[in-house]
Amino acid sequence: MTVEPYPPDVFKAGQRELAQDLILREQQIEYLISKLPGLDHSEQDQEQRILELEGKLKMEEEKRKVAAKEKDVILGKLEEVIRNIKRP
Repeated sequence: MTVEPYPPDVFKAGQRELAQDLILREQQIEYLISKLPGLDHSEQDQEQRILELEGKLKMEEEKRKVAAKEKDVILGKLEEVIRNIKRP
């Protein structure tokens, strides 16, 4: 079985197309890498940001707990008012 090579002009066109595709893919990869979070910040900066966010999360969790307690108190009062309403 013999393999017939492509004519030189077809082979060159294929090489050009392959090279262009490789360059395009490389540019796409570079773009995606540039969009990754944290590339403009050092590891120490990222750790500091995580600590700040953890602190904010704790504060918001405390606010949520207070709001949940307030909701329970108000709901209890509402239930008491509903029970005290005289039915005709």
